[in-house]
Amino acid sequence: MKATIVGAGPAGLLLAHYLLARDYRVEIYDRRPDPRTIDLDQRRSFPISLQERGRSALKGIPGLEDAIASHSVFCKGTVMHSKKGDRDIPRKNEVMTVDRNQLVLTLLEQLTAKYAQPELTIRFDCVCDRIDDQQQTVGFQTAEGEDFSVRYDRLIGADGARSQVRDQLSTRYGLSSELNYVPDAYKSIFLARKKPEQGVEFAPDRIHATNLGKDCRIILAPLPGDVLHGAFIFAGPNPLATFTTKEEVLDYFETNIPTFRSVLSTEEAEALLQRPTARLLTVKCEQFHYGDRILLIGDAAHAVSPSIGQGCNSALQDIAIINRLLDRYQDDWAQAIAQFSKERVTDAHALIALSDYSFPRSKRLIPEFLLRLKLGRKLNRWFPQWFKPFVFDLVLDSDMSYSEILELSQGWINKVKRSNERLNQRLAFSNEGATD
Repeated sequence: MKATIVGAGPAGLLLAHYLLARDYRVEIYDRRPDPRTIDLDQRRSFPISLQERGRSALKGIPGLEDAIASHSVFCKGTVMHSKKGDRDIPRKNEVMTVDRNQLVLTLLEQLTAKYAQPELTIRFDCVCDRIDDQQQTVGFQTAEGEDFSVRYDRLIGADGARSQVRDQLSTRYGLSSELNYVPDAYKSIFLARKKPEQGVEFAPDRIHATNLGKDCRIILAPLPGDVLHGAFIFAGPNPLATFTTKEEVLDYFETNIPTFRSVLSTEEAEALLQRPTARLLTVKCEQFHYGDRILLIGDAAHAVSPSIGQGCNSALQDIAIINRLLDRYQDDWAQAIAQFSKERVTDAHALIALSDYSFPRSKRLIPEFLLRLKLGRKLNRWFPQWFKPFVFDLVLDSDMSYSEILELSQGWINKVKRSNERLNQRLAFSNEGATD
């Protein structure tokens, strides 16, 4: 049987590993250039923290997690930085932080080292622009203007939040999907992890974060090479939008984020001015399959806010679930993908709420968040049969389903949701006033 995968991101490549191990023939098509031909420094990227769900999926392919780990840093918690001091929040289990592009490159290199044509075919710079389910064909346009179609036995859309496969299913076959922009906007940021001449060094095994007030925050993950890579996040207007010089950026950090100013280079301050602002989509689908031959996975099916780091983890977990269902139904795709939708849609919808409302955007709720986290850990350690950990620990350190976690944490989720809605109303009013 031939599986045609549209999208060569983490989910699509991991699925290829699993299907090839099941003796399928696999074809992969991706709209982006071949990552093996582009310098890592020239590609936009972001750090990913791989936790229990994602790492368990990687372990299903021998040697894969170790190959990725060689390009990763293991973090044992988070440090919250503020002008008043730093607060260390240790983790029960380590998370593995890796650059997203490096993750893709490793998955791809491991795949092509083990398989070749005719078992595996990969083409880049191909945009999916049509699907004919009756003829079982999918069509592409290349960057050079070539138009071609291929026949599929099974078609998998793994092509991200802006999935062309999903759009084709919605337009031609009535698949129900809802797309929304995450309220926050993002700028990538790169800082040095240490500056010995100034006696500055950030912990190498911690994620580093700070809340700036005025609806801004920074989250940074350590990567190999003593680099902190992450995002400058803002819910309201871009605080850097009016700046025209790197000196203004440096002054802003000196005033508002002195903790990170010492490791912000003048080159990075200049780059922050030029670097584009990203807006991310969330995706909510009522089912993840069409008929008995087409399946959506990862962000194409259920993209979420990156606030609790579950986008890639849930996408990789999709693959482990699909593999389990193919085992259960002896590669009967009609049964396997229908069951995948049945199991996964409820969890995916729960994950949207968990991603949007687990971590408060209001500074007022941060102390309560930290108290609940600390108290939840103590009560769970003392009385595990009666008390579950707080929502963050359940998401990051357990394999409990997202829907179960949401049910257990509904009180806190509702509280953060109400707070965020009030914050959004204030922002909307403030923006209207600025426009007037």
